[in-house]
Amino acid sequence: MAFSRLLNKMNLDAIGIGASLACAVHCVALPLVAAALPLAGAAVHYEPLEYLLLGATPVVGLAALYRGYRYQHRRIRPSLLFVIGFALLIAGHFWFPHSLELTGIALGAGLLVAAHVDNIRFCRKCQVKAEPAAEAQS
Repeated sequence: MAFSRLLNKMNLDAIGIGASLACAVHCVALPLVAAALPLAGAAVHYEPLEYLLLGATPVVGLAALYRGYRYQHRRIRPSLLFVIGFALLIAGHFWFPHSLELTGIALGAGLLVAAHVDNIRFCRKCQVKAEPAAEAQS
């Protein structure tokens, strides 16, 4: 019960946008930084961070989109953008050839951000439906 109240208060779309942008920046900046580090005599590749970001993305994203769809706007477009974006992100990370890797990741992250922005926009256009328990107490 307390967990569901916490989820209701959190802006999961903002967290999802931040996570998507962090993932995109990480995936784009890491090769540049990794290319420059040998010049300084150092090397780094922190793979657990990549898996953490890839794992957090669907958890936060789907929770935000589900809440917007279920309780407010009932539009499928944000979910479709999210699924396509996440598929591109995963494909770019694991399956695309090296020459297309950054393109797939950037497009995927862009679609994830677009899904969250759409969700926010659609939620703001609708009136929030009151919970049945709140109506019964009034």
